[in-house]
Amino acid sequence: AAHEATCPLAVCQRMLAPLRARVVALEAELRSQGAENEQLLSRLAALEAGEAGEGAAPSDAAVQEMDLAAAMSALRAHASVPRVAAAVGDRLADLCADERSRQAAAEAGAIELVMAALRTHSEERVQCKGCAALGTICSGTEGGAEGRQQRAADAGALEAIVAALQAHP
Repeated sequence: AAHEATCPLAVCQRMLAPLRARVVALEAELRSQGAENEQLLSRLAALEAGEAGEGAAPSDAAVQEMDLAAAMSALRAHASVPRVAAAVGDRLADLCADERSRQAAAEAGAIELVMAALRTHSEERVQCKGCAALGTICSGTEGGAEGRQQRAADAGALEAIVAALQAHP
């Protein structure tokens, strides 16, 4: 016992014992956190894909199937999600290929909704899709086109488009 108390190797082993126990505990905690991290990453991927169930942001594919009212509702409900803003901008551009849809979109507030998305999100994809949507909604030469163009100008669309072009040349 006297030798064990003075032996440098025994002293080191006694000093290392609590450290080894702590390392074992930390490794177990790390494994636990790794499993939790994997679950969170899986949940994040589902949220980004729009597969998270009720109340979750719709997937890009789901947005591409929406009618005008549903697309605008999705953007209102998920205005803070850049992916949704870009997908809805893309969908509005598609939906507004004909004059009736352009006028219906403007009357439903699409111009202001797209402008809000452009002001909220600086991401290139949102800016590009939002500008395309505005361009499509405001296009045409029929009677309602001038009113839509004025509405967009009043909402600050010209400044927003110039800013988007400057930010994303």
